[in-house]
Amino acid sequence: MSESPSHSHAHSHDHSHGPLPGETPVAVIACVSRVVARVIDRLTGDRVDYPLMVAAATAEALKQYGIESRVMYGKAAWIEVMEDHSVQWAGCWGDNFYFWTATQYGEVVDLNASVQCRKQGHTAGSLKGQYSPPMLWSAEVPKFYRYAPEGVAELELHDEKEQKKYDLVLEEIREKCTPEMIAGKEPEFLNEPILCPGRKLLDDANDTFKHFDRDLAVSGILSVPFEMF
Repeated sequence: MSESPSHSHAHSHDHSHGPLPGETPVAVIACVSRVVARVIDRLTGDRVDYPLMVAAATAEALKQYGIESRVMYGKAAWIEVMEDHSVQWAGCWGDNFYFWTATQYGEVVDLNASVQCRKQGHTAGSLKGQYSPPMLWSAEVPKFYRYAPEGVAELELHDEKEQKKYDLVLEEIREKCTPEMIAGKEPEFLNEPILCPGRKLLDDANDTFKHFDRDLAVSGILSVPFEMF
């Protein structure tokens, strides 16, 4: 799969249109995060290797609710708790790009943050990550994440199998991410930690964020591994 930004569409430094007031409704966040994560995990085996597909699918799902968003590319980093309870930055910087979604409300949406410890970190060495930060859906970004957008990305799939996977992702999104599917229902979240607007933190059944937060409190936040701007 070719997950690369389309530089011809890069215009992230145009700030003439600021974020709109408001935030994505909790019911929409619950539905989009659950459906996108589950379908891409199911079709790819693990969404952690498909950040651009996840970001693009999130943007497509938000269209179903009339919410505008863009897929961003750039540098990104997050703190991971290692198996010895130490903390370190992992992510994509230097020659590596990461992808996430930015909503019309100025929210940063990263549905892959919570599973990043399944992937060997940027500077992990022999230690493996044990806890990652929560999925992120918030205009307020805590200091254990860093995102430095460089432009707007588009999903360009040159492999027929990958295109078929993404077509199935879109089909499921259009079926399950609709206003009718959430009307009058209690929001159902994925069993992964997620940070929602207003600093609302929902943990998973294993108290993953509780463990992450405890180890981070002991170690403190390290300096960022790259220049942000």
